[in-house]
Amino acid sequence: MHAIEVELLEPVPEEVPVGAEVVLKLAVSCPQGCDLSAMPLTLTGPDEKSVTIAPQEQPREITLKAPQHVGEHAWSIAFPGHECAGVVHEGCTFRLPLRTRPHATSLAVWAVPSPVVMGEKFRINVGAKSSSGCALAGKPIEVSDPAGTVVAGGNLGATPWPGTSALHWAELELTAPAQEGVAWWSVSFAGTALETPHEGASSRFSVAVVRRPEHRLKVEVLEKESKAPIENVQIRLGAYAAATDPSGHAEVAMPKGTYELTVWKVGYDAPGRIVDMSGDTTIRIEAVVVPPENPDAHWIM
Repeated sequence: MHAIEVELLEPVPEEVPVGAEVVLKLAVSCPQGCDLSAMPLTLTGPDEKSVTIAPQEQPREITLKAPQHVGEHAWSIAFPGHECAGVVHEGCTFRLPLRTRPHATSLAVWAVPSPVVMGEKFRINVGAKSSSGCALAGKPIEVSDPAGTVVAGGNLGATPWPGTSALHWAELELTAPAQEGVAWWSVSFAGTALETPHEGASSRFSVAVVRRPEHRLKVEVLEKESKAPIENVQIRLGAYAAATDPSGHAEVAMPKGTYELTVWKVGYDAPGRIVDMSGDTTIRIEAVVVPPENPDAHWIM
């Protein structure tokens, strides 16, 4: 009696998402060189149901479908006793254990305004995406404060965010705290409402909370030599930020106080200064063109 040997030609992951397809590539052989191409096999799944698979060319490929629930599973591939040209081959069984896990979900938070005024309402966009592309439309998503209290919630929309295939999103409204400073919230998606098991996900975001603006700061940025306006210069005063328009102007609404003003744009250098906002204020800043460290850098390959 001859033996039947089974070799797994490619490794199979120990863990896959629920419902995933797993392809097995098997080489079936006899140590004495007998031709086993006419031998069928029997596949028994985790549900104990068996199916006979007709003979195939070598290597044999079998596609398994992982169950739709999380846990430990096993398939059994049986090669029955076989007689060929008067030679009897002893049957054998190949066992494949496999663990399934939930699909992952990822979160995104965007269009978050900062700063926001104490006690005032503001809106943000939140979205969730399934790693397997499952539709999340209509599923709940929540925002909680640091104490774990849900402060906003809604259902994900039916239409994914433009430019994405499956990032379902919703616009939520929050109320800024009554205290000045940095405030944190958490966005969470449970995933329990889905037919296909998914892991939950959470993500944190923050905003700067400020007092109500009292005065306006107008900033003009010019090139020192030519006096030409400079566009898209970044203006920052603590939590407050703006950018200059094509005329070189930027405007920021701010509460009373003393601030450190910084301006920045690649290729320019401008001094910072301290600004006392005790009333509406206008400032002109002259920036100096800064040559590249190596003038020939763009010729170097």
